[in-house]
Amino acid sequence: MASQGTRALVLFYYWLQRIKENSKVSFLFIDEFDAFYHHELSGLIVEKLKETGVQFILTTHNTSIMTNDLLRPDCYFIMDNKHIKSFSKSNKKELREAHNIEKMYKAGLFNV
Repeated sequence: MASQGTRALVLFYYWLQRIKENSKVSFLFIDEFDAFYHHELSGLIVEKLKETGVQFILTTHNTSIMTNDLLRPDCYFIMDNKHIKSFSKSNKKELREAHNIEKMYKAGLFNV
């Protein structure tokens, strides 16, 4: 008996091994990639995907991984039924490495 999180992690590990073995993969899309993960594990998954060199899109509701430590601000996007806009284009302020992106997001500074 394995939890949903354990099963999701095993599936991700399988995908990661296939990506590493098969250089034909150039793009990866995973919807709700961290639905059953702790936020620290979500960050680790992003790091592992960055190491593969594959271009990837991940969707999540987890704001705790919105950090300059993982990705640049122009790599984060807000999506709704009508718009897809990068954080860097959703704010008049210049985003810097020292900014707390999650805090800015929660304060509504990236509203579309």
